[in-house]
Parts: sequence; structure tokens; C-alpha cells
Amino acid sequence: MSDDKLLSKSTKGVSFLILQQFFTKILTFVMNNLLIRYLSPKVFGIMAFLTFLHDTCLFFSREAIRICILRISNVSEKDETEEKRKDMLNIENISKNNLQSIINFSYVSLIIGVPLSSILFVWQYNKINLYFKSLPHFQLSIFILWISIIMELGAEFFYNLNQYLLNYNTRSKFEGISLTLGNLVNFLTIYYTINAKATISEEGIAILGFSLGKLAFSSILLGLYYVDYKRNFQPYNKFSLWLTIIKPEHEDDGVNNIYNSKKKTYYFNEEILTHFKKVYFQMCFKHLLTEGDKLIINSLCSIEEQGIYSLLANYGSLITRILFQPIEETTRLFLTKIFSSTTSSFTSQKNFSKQTLTLSFQVISNIIKGYLYLSILILIYGPINSSYLLKFLIGSKWSSTTVLETIRTYCCYLPLLSMNGILEAFFQSVASGDEIVKQSYMMMALSAVFMTNCYIFIKIYNLSLEGLILSNGISMVLRITYCTVFISHFYRKNLPTELVSSHTVKQLFNLRHIRNIGIVSMFFWLLVYTCVGKFTHNFKQLLLNVLTALALLLLMCYNERRLLMSFLKKEKK
Repeated sequence: MSDDKLLSKSTKGVSFLILQQFFTKILTFVMNNLLIRYLSPKVFGIMAFLTFLHDTCLFFSREAIRICILRISNVSEKDETEEKRKDMLNIENISKNNLQSIINFSYVSLIIGVPLSSILFVWQYNKINLYFKSLPHFQLSIFILWISIIMELGAEFFYNLNQYLLNYNTRSKFEGISLTLGNLVNFLTIYYTINAKATISEEGIAILGFSLGKLAFSSILLGLYYVDYKRNFQPYNKFSLWLTIIKPEHEDDGVNNIYNSKKKTYYFNEEILTHFKKVYFQMCFKHLLTEGDKLIINSLCSIEEQGIYSLLANYGSLITRILFQPIEETTRLFLTKIFSSTTSSFTSQKNFSKQTLTLSFQVISNIIKGYLYLSILILIYGPINSSYLLKFLIGSKWSSTTVLETIRTYCCYLPLLSMNGILEAFFQSVASGDEIVKQSYMMMALSAVFMTNCYIFIKIYNLSLEGLILSNGISMVLRITYCTVFISHFYRKNLPTELVSSHTVKQLFNLRHIRNIGIVSMFFWLLVYTCVGKFTHNFKQLLLNVLTALALLLLMCYNERRLLMSFLKKEKK
């Protein structure tokens, strides 16, 4: 399949994922906004902690497998030209061994997830405050949450198949339905029992509703994927859902040729398994750094502050999860696919085509450009308007907290979070096993830097949550710098000499092109600051901010009119 076709499908995939994220996040936003008026920061804090446990178990069980499976390629050196003419995202054109390899590796998620979640849940349950242990239904809630993790890992077999085939529509539809119904179960469980007079009963029901919502999501998702498997995969009879020994179909079998496997039969390909171990090692440090803020607030902050930070993460990063996360994910999938289709091994010297290199540079450069434009809008209008908007969305139980002040600082952190996401997506797509191990050591060092900064800002300077956000910001800047240096070295090493000068970091970020918009943005900021002040206080000021933001957005679109027109022409074709 050609790189252009992959790009086209990935572009459509972004649309599906953004729409799914928008619908589900808005629905979650509305339901949480209704519930938050009945939940205290204390209960919100324990729910945030349980979410952290849930997400940690899933992350360590499946994330590395998801990344490694994408590196399976159908293309052998002998028939690369012929394969590129085929639609290699059609199940009919994919070898049985590749599909079975995906299923076999999906078992690794369960092999890791079942014991990991069991140990982690028992360990953390023994450390939970006695107040929460005494809540009605708390033990049942913990057990239901554990079951939901196992069921969600059971859906990985079907998720990985659809992800490998870039079936974004299927995935976004199933996840959207499951998340909607899961949120509905959570909401209804709490809403219909909230009239109970005893506060402790309300808190127990709130946690039970949270767990039932997770269980509903995982069971519905698994059911939908299984029905889809029966309809669209089983009729081809190309793989088994059981762990199955893989035998080479012929001498030039895709998996064996690509990874130079010495074994004639195997469950897990040796080279993919080796790559998985290196990715998993890196993921441990990445998760420690990415989720380190939650570890810090669990040890340095009160339950109430944990609830406030959870609220900030949910409301403050709404635009990041709706818009940036789908772009980041589809970019990683697209880059992994085009680079895996032009090299015969992920462990030996890669020989990428000039077309693949220039196309990937163009794609990542355009995405970064879009991120920079959106970052300008967030930095100008986020801190000014965020507290005004948020105070209408939270109830009286939160009025005495510092959430309205802290969210302004969090807005300044969002552009760094988003930029790091897209640059690390590139790194994960092209990095070899050794390069991933090197980044793991960097993550280890950054974890130490992050912990040190948190201690200084929170304990010594008493900056509380703002100190945590500042520590995260410093870590993000260092991670962005590392990935930028890697990308620069990657293109300098692989591109022909005559193209290196036009594919540097300067061209990647293209700051000269958006320089004029940056200058104009300063005038917009001065206008807003003069008319509104530091913060928005009424609807008239909010309306002025909206109108000036739209005007600035139109200027940005005009500045990129050629790129937008070329994109629209391609879509029409």
C-alpha cells in the first residue's frame, strides 16, 4: 500500500477519533459536572486514586505490546514493489502468520495484567485510609474494578487486530458506545441513590457507581469487538483466538523474513519479543515520569488536594484529550506503518526511501505548526478565561479550594504537554531497540530531576499544586529537547546529503513562517489585557475574548491558506 494511501486513511482516522473523543468527553464532562455538585473533594480524591490504579495496570499490561505489534510488516525485500500495489490494510492480503502473531502477542497483556493488577490492588488496599475501607460497598467496588481490568485486557485481541488494519471507524464507534454507556451507568447509580441522608452512604455509592461504570465500559467493549470478530474476521479462517504455534508458510514468510527469525516454529517471534522487552523497560520510566505527578500528590499532598488536581487534569486538559491525543495516536500509527514497510529489519541498518523520509518530515512539520498556532491561542485566552468558566461548572463544595487560581497555571502547561506528545510519537515510530534503551536511561534521570523539583517547590517553597505543575513543565521541556535532537539526528543520518539542509530543526518548527502571527498575537494579547484585565469577570468580557480569538484564528488560517487549499484539493480527489 502506498504511503499516500496510508496518509489518506490516517487523516480520515484522525477525524473519526476526534469526533469520538469530542462526543464522549463532552458527555463525560456534562455528567461529571452534574455529579460534582454532590461529591466532596475527599471522594473525588479517592476516585482519582482508583483511576490511577486502574490506568497503571492497563498501561503496564498493554501499552508496549500495542507499539510492538505495529512493527509487524507484510513486506519482504523480494516482493516489496508488488506488495506496495496491494491494499495491505485488507485482511485478505495479510499473511496468516502475521495475524496469528498479533493474537499470540495479545496474550502477553493478560499474562502481565492478571498478576500485576492482583498484586497492586492487594498492596494498595492495605494502605488505604480506614475511613474509605469502612464505606458501604467499598470492598465490592474494588473487586468490580479489578474484574473490569481483566475484561478490558480481554478486548486487546480484537483491538490490536483493528489497530493493525487501521480500522479507526470500528474502534472509535465501539469505544464511543462503551464509554457513553459506562458513564451512564456511573451517573444513574449515583443519581438514583443520592437522596440518602447519610453522607457516608452517598460516598460509598459514588465509589460503587465509578466501579460499575468501568465494568460496563469493559464488558460492552469486549462484546462489541467479539461480535465484529464473528462477522468480519472469523469467515476468513486465517487465525485462531487460542495461543497457537506459528509455522512459516513459505521461505519468504513476512514475519520471519522481516525479523530474521532463526526458529522454524514459535509462539512469539524472537526479534519482536526482544524489541518488546526494550520498549517495556522504557515504558516503566516513561510512566513513572508521566504519572509521577500522581505519585507525588499521593505522598506529598492531602486527599483534598488530590481531588483538586484530578479536577484540573480532567477539565484543564479537555482540549488536549479531544484534539491532540487522536492526532498524536494516528501520527504514531501512520509513521510506524510507512517506516516498517520500507525496511527489512528493525534490528539491522535501516534503509528508508527518500519519499518516505520527506513525506514523514512534511507531516510532522505541519502537525507541529498546527500545535504552535493552538498553543498561542491557549496561552493568550486560557489563563484569562479558565477560572471564570470553571466557577460556573463546580458546586459550593469546591468554592473554598484553590482550584480557580491553579487552573490558570495549568493552562500554561498544556502547550508543553501537547508538543511533547507529538514528538515522542515520532520517536516511538522509528527508534530502534538500542535507542529506546538510551531514552529509558534519560527517563530515569528525568524522574530524579522531577522528584527533586517537586520536593523543592512543594516542601521548601510551599507552592503546593502550582509547584507540581511547574515541575512537570520543566520535565516536559527536557523531554521535548531530547526528542528534537533525536529527530534532527535521524534525518541527518538517513536523508541524502543534498536534502539535509532543507530538513533541519529550523524547518521542522518553521518559526519564521509563523513569526508574523506571533507578532500579531502580542497585539491581540495587549488588546485583551487592556479591555479585560488579568481575568474575565463577566459575560461581556468573555464575549470579547471569543470574538478576538476567532479573529486571530482566521488570521492563522489565512497565513496557512496554501496548505489548507492543497489539503482540501487532495480530499476532493
